[in-house]
Amino acid sequence: MAAIATAIIFASCTKVINTVNDPHFDKKGFALDSLRASFQAQAPSALGFYVEVSGSMNGFFRSNQDTRFKKDVWSIVSNFGENDVAVLSNEGTVAGKYAVQDFRSRMNRGAFVSNQETMVPKMVNTILQNLDYDNGQCAVLISDMKYSPERQRDVKVLLSQYQDDIRNEIGKYPGLAVCMIMATSDYLSASNKVIAEDSPYYFVIFGKDNNVAFMRNCIATLLEDNGNFRESIEMGFDYESPAYSFGIPKNALQFFNEPTFIGYNTDFSDTCVVNLKLDLTNYRWKIADEDILRKNLAVKACYGSKVSVGDINLDVTNHFNQGFERKASAVVELKVYDMFATDSDVIEWTLNHPDQLISNDFSQIISCPNESDLTGSFSVDRFIGGVFNAIQNVWDKMPNRILVSKKD
Repeated sequence: MAAIATAIIFASCTKVINTVNDPHFDKKGFALDSLRASFQAQAPSALGFYVEVSGSMNGFFRSNQDTRFKKDVWSIVSNFGENDVAVLSNEGTVAGKYAVQDFRSRMNRGAFVSNQETMVPKMVNTILQNLDYDNGQCAVLISDMKYSPERQRDVKVLLSQYQDDIRNEIGKYPGLAVCMIMATSDYLSASNKVIAEDSPYYFVIFGKDNNVAFMRNCIATLLEDNGNFRESIEMGFDYESPAYSFGIPKNALQFFNEPTFIGYNTDFSDTCVVNLKLDLTNYRWKIADEDILRKNLAVKACYGSKVSVGDINLDVTNHFNQGFERKASAVVELKVYDMFATDSDVIEWTLNHPDQLISNDFSQIISCPNESDLTGSFSVDRFIGGVFNAIQNVWDKMPNRILVSKKD
């Protein structure tokens, strides 16, 4: 069978496969489009952790009390070697820097319980001033992200200007990317009673998009393993063009390694199925969902045939090779049919990204109007809005092309 297929392919080299004279393929079926860059995550060259200590964080830090926050924070900061952990003061400056074991000891015994307010713009300023992200450095801020300038006389005005302040701060750093990962933990009162079972807080990652993607995959995996990952959103990414290949087609043969399929036999079946294999590993996790992927994959036939998306089979693991390595792929059936007017057609497909899509639960949490509500994240919607105002996600929207031909 393989010999027959090879003979057909070599014979096709002397025939006109591209009968519609599409300019993106030569007559023999070879693609003329140049390969485009695909987005790849990369480990950062250096990593810094920052922990906010303020009054609203106290319930996570109670002295000698076990919380899921302490378990997750330790799991994450200890996973990346001997990086120091910086603690941010009321003014957003670094109040102390601790070796990771010293940080654990202080965290466990409640040394970070505080009555300070949370000045998010100043914290972000401190972090970014010290971040050499162009050379691969990443920073991770651990905070509930509740902006609370309570001691400022103009608190109401500051809150109304908060989104603009974040936009202005982030906008100083071209090429920066930001990812917010939400986790939840039990939250304790001063008398060590659980007063919230699932209180949200965040790991906010700053850096270049490929380094942030690497850290997002690692941190979200560790949180998911512990059952405390909830959702993430990211900004400032260039997702470029997806890496892809092809599986075994039905009612056609792939022409060498080209995006060209020959020998589509309408007498045998009205439908030719091209199995498009997409690498989703380094994209936002939401896209590795069948319904969301289906909504963001656009396909069309250029010369009168019909095409539709059939089955989508996803394969996702966050422990590839038994490590903390994410692999996510999808095999998408592209069904080509009703090729009546011509002997070939070109299928264009584009993968868009659900970059601002969030769940209803996440939307309600980040838009919580009451700072004292331990199940919500007061003002976080304004933080996210400010970052999006400064940096957006982009991707290559030029279509990829597949030639399907009856000729062989």
